[in-house]
Amino acid sequence: MIRTVGFFHEQSAQWGIRNDESIHGFVRKAGEADENEIAAYLVNGVDIFSEMGAEVDVLSADEFVIPGGASLKTDGEWVWRYDLPHYVTEYHLALPEEFLSRIRDLDYTVPQLDEGTLFTILEEVTGIDFRNQ
Repeated sequence: MIRTVGFFHEQSAQWGIRNDESIHGFVRKAGEADENEIAAYLVNGVDIFSEMGAEVDVLSADEFVIPGGASLKTDGEWVWRYDLPHYVTEYHLALPEEFLSRIRDLDYTVPQLDEGTLFTILEEVTGIDFRNQ
């Protein structure tokens, strides 16, 4: 079962992905010791859906814009938004310990995933059968 991380109710809703929690509850004064490696892992996630629009940083007073922020990435077990690494580095966003353990266990290297796996993940997360469209 695919898990999601980095979806918050302040962000635009997507594909029925639950975003009940507030991002404000995850902001910290300092990040993990390996925050840069974690952010790099997030950036290097496998793209599974690209949004052409831009998302506003929901924590920024100057409405910083993140192109493609609502796009989706995965590592085969977790799915997150393209803008998650921004929030991790700028606001030291806390991530679930299970997700951090996976990242560290993989030595910060996102696994390669075949096309069939990517479609399966996308369909599970969104509930849409993309192969029969």
